[in-house]
Amino acid sequence: MQVPKKHLPFVGLLGLIVIVAAGGGIYYYQFVIPHITVTYTPVHRLVIMTAIIFEESGFHVNDTAYLNQSSLPPFDSTNGANLTRVEYQNYPGNSDNRTVEARVGDKITFYIKGLPTKDPMLQDSTGHGFEISGPAPVTVNAGGPEPCSTSPPPCIPFNTWYTVTVTFNASGSYRYFCTLFCSPQHGLMDGNIVVT
Repeated sequence: MQVPKKHLPFVGLLGLIVIVAAGGGIYYYQFVIPHITVTYTPVHRLVIMTAIIFEESGFHVNDTAYLNQSSLPPFDSTNGANLTRVEYQNYPGNSDNRTVEARVGDKITFYIKGLPTKDPMLQDSTGHGFEISGPAPVTVNAGGPEPCSTSPPPCIPFNTWYTVTVTFNASGSYRYFCTLFCSPQHGLMDGNIVVT
């Protein structure tokens, strides 16, 4: 029969010291070594869309792009934005064609063409209005006004273009909508802007 060896308390104390030192080092280094910070450079987005009464599709995002230059494209209310010789890069928009995605600090230039309905009996106005509401006010940088047309005449008359450039300063879910009673289903004439 073998007799168990007796260890002095020194071995146990040494083990505890090693464990505490390792744990303390990890705790210390989480504050000394900085965590990786994700940074994002705000971009300027172009959103080209149409506005027709909700019974015939409502607001519809047709194209989205990043503007790769400092100046906006030339614009007039008859022809919209002239993208000839403008540096931009298309990116896929949301598949529902009503939701726009952005990040805090992004500028978005909306180009909206007002379209008349195919059934004049459904139409209650001569155009549309436009407003953005959400958890924080947006900064209007160009175009506008925003909001526009809470009463006739509309700011987006049928067969003309409207533009406004806004900056989103806070994250959250925003809503854009028509501010002018345009049809029996006017209350559904809206879309979403998700800012992260």
